[in-house]
This record gives sequence, C-alpha cells and structure tokens, in this order.
Amino acid sequence: MSWSFVNHITNELSRNFLSEQKAPTLWPSSATAVVDGKVLGKCRRQAFYRYAYDSYHFSEEYDNYKELAETISELKIPASEYTRWIWRAGELYEEYCIDLAKESGVFLGTQISVYIPKLNVSGKIDLIVLNPEDKTYHIVEVKSVYGFNANSVMGTDATHKKGILGEPRDSHLMQLGIYQWWYGNPKGWGPGILLYGARDTGRFAEYYVTVETAEDGLDYIYYQGNYPVITEKVNSGISMQNVMSNYKLILDALDSGEIPERDYDLLYSDEKIDAMYEAGQLTKTDTAQYEKRKKQIEEGKTKLVKKVEKGDWQCRLCDYKKVCYGEDS
Repeated sequence: MSWSFVNHITNELSRNFLSEQKAPTLWPSSATAVVDGKVLGKCRRQAFYRYAYDSYHFSEEYDNYKELAETISELKIPASEYTRWIWRAGELYEEYCIDLAKESGVFLGTQISVYIPKLNVSGKIDLIVLNPEDKTYHIVEVKSVYGFNANSVMGTDATHKKGILGEPRDSHLMQLGIYQWWYGNPKGWGPGILLYGARDTGRFAEYYVTVETAEDGLDYIYYQGNYPVITEKVNSGISMQNVMSNYKLILDALDSGEIPERDYDLLYSDEKIDAMYEAGQLTKTDTAQYEKRKKQIEEGKTKLVKKVEKGDWQCRLCDYKKVCYGEDS
C-alpha cells in the first residue's frame, strides 16, 4: 500500500503524546439539569463513567472500580477518524476568533481556568474580550456548527427577517452559565457571549447569556439574541442550583458505588412510542408505519410490518453505549 498523506495526519490527530496528568474533575461541558421532569444536557451516567474511570487510574482510593474500569477500557468506543477531524475543525474556528480578537484590539485572555472546589468542577474559558464602548469584560464561548442542524441555533435568512434568531443548545447555555455565574458576575463584567459559527457557510449567530436571581431566589440562565438579530431575553428555566445539584449527584454516586440511572434511551419502550403517536410527535413516515402495524394487529394478521423504533441520539452516539447496554448494542 502506498503512503497516504491524509491517513498520516489523521493518525496524528489521535496521538496523546506527553499529555498533562492531573486529578480528575467534572466538566462544565458535561453539565446536566432536570427541568419539569425533563433531562437537559449530558447524561449523568455518561459523566459518571468517565469520572469513575479517571478516578480509578489516579487514586488507589477508588480501587473498587477496577472491574468497571476494565470494562470501560474494553468496550468504550474510540473516536472515529471523522470525529477527530470535527474536533480539530472546532479548535481551528476557536483559534480563528481568538486571532481576530487580537487583531481588532479587544483580546484580554484565552484558556482561562475556572474551578469550583466544592463540586470539583473545572473548565477553561475560550476567550475573554474587552468591550471598547463601555470597557466591560465579556466571556466568549465559541461553538462551531455545520450542516442542517446549524439552522436551529443560528436561524436562517427567512427567520431573521421575522426577527427570529434561533435557540441555543441547553448544554452550551449551561457551560457558559457556569463560567458567567462563577467567574464573570462581579462589577465590570458584561453578559457572556455565546458565539455560533458555521464552518461550512461562514454564517454566525451571537447570544448574550446572563445569570440572574429570580423571585424564587434561584439563579437562572437567561439568553438573548444579539447579532445579527436582537431578540427578547428568555429565561431558559435552568437554574445554577439545579445544575450544581446534578454534579453533586455524580460525586455522591462515586462515593456510594451506585451507578446513576440512564437519562436517555437507546430504544424507546412500546408505551413511549404509543404516547408519541398520540401526541403527534412521530414523523409522517413513522406515523404511517405505526398505523399500518396497528391495523394489521386489529385484523388478526400474523405477518406484520416492523415496529417503529426510535431512541435518543445521546445514546446512539455515546462512546459508552456498549458499557451501558452491552456489547451487542
């Protein structure tokens, strides 16, 4: 086989040469909230698996996780070549914004460490800039997106004309919300900035993100479209107390040895599919398939069309899927 340039550089993306060793922590990018019974953000079991694995390899205190750590080593799905390229493209978009901040004279810092000791949560702020108009500081979280799904967070030209920007992802709101709440709320700091950039079309969208105390005494994450469309401020319904309580759940699980329940499903139960049909939440194709099967059953037929199978993408794309559901998942 002849040498391949793209294969060579792809393999380079997977190297972990002379990586920094540090105590395991929980991550702002893996934040979770439960609002009105609905889980938002990352699966707590997924976060637990990573944290337990890292803790086992870092400290003898967690030797009781030997079997789980060995199972994770065997069954965790490695990042694909495609995924590693996506990660690097995201890093390049972030570097692009940092370079432009420097060129335009508003750059203050990058990769600023944030640490919440009580809950062992640590992360790094992408970028901090200075507003030249009022001299306030802004935390900037940069997220690159692409494809059709980018429209959900950035809107389209048609929705922009109607004054609609989009809706930021819950996980991104929580990540920036943590930084804003813990680091960026003193006097002299403005709203956090959540910047989405499409690396395929060059389009972008910017949201202001704040953490504000409501009448119930909780600190909620708010967001507001800022560019290219200014929208009304929206309370996400996610409080920082809610987010922190879910980090506490993972810490408690590590100490107790009780693995958290799954927050999402690889395959929905028949009952959930029935409920989705009744609520009109199935696609047109799935609805037709569901109704055809139901009619066949009512008519007593033995040869039936396949059941409608649906599940959460969080499980389908999870690196720990085989650890959680078994090798055949």
